[in-house]
Amino acid sequence: MIGDRRVLAIVPARGGSQRLIAKNVRPLAGRPMVAWTLEAARGSALIDHLVVSTDDPAVAAIAAELGWPPPFMRPDHLSGATSPVIDAIEHALEQVGGRWDYVVVLQPTSPLRTAADIDGAVRLCDDTGAPAVIGVSPLPKPPVFYGQVDAEGRYTPGGVDFERAALINGAVYVGRPDVLMRDRTFQSAGALAYPMPFERSWDVDTLAEFAVCEALFPFQG
Repeated sequence: MIGDRRVLAIVPARGGSQRLIAKNVRPLAGRPMVAWTLEAARGSALIDHLVVSTDDPAVAAIAAELGWPPPFMRPDHLSGATSPVIDAIEHALEQVGGRWDYVVVLQPTSPLRTAADIDGAVRLCDDTGAPAVIGVSPLPKPPVFYGQVDAEGRYTPGGVDFERAALINGAVYVGRPDVLMRDRTFQSAGALAYPMPFERSWDVDTLAEFAVCEALFPFQG
């Protein structure tokens, strides 16, 4: 909690995955991948309540073992591969009820994000009055590596505004529930970026990305 402002964290962890099957419960550095997000949330000084939104009994069991038994199971119509995450967030807010000043979304596919990243993003939103804050990381390669390819396949160097370019890394999103539900996105006008180093910004969707995160774990902390 920040003053009298209340913070709800939502971990959206559906069971389906098209490219890396059951990735949220896949062992990573000795623990199910979703566990690393739950442990980062445990270390947060600002989260007042956390809820795991899942349709997967395996994810629910892991969350319960770590102290956050899901108070509901996500319905099938919100759990498909094309189901918008914002709909699952809305469902979670409705199920939990109560008054919340900030909702923090922590995707379990970002296992290297830390409690300090979570709290830093929340404080940025609160200190500035921004409608939302989105975790971002720098481009993974120096400017010399980027260019453009035209319709004929010709490559031309440059063409990217490197002073302004950044990647949404998926690690942390903070928003004000009223604005979030009105706009159906964290990318509202006036949203701010929360910069994170590339090393903590991996978003796991493939076996290669999973392997990179596992290799980076000894260097975290």
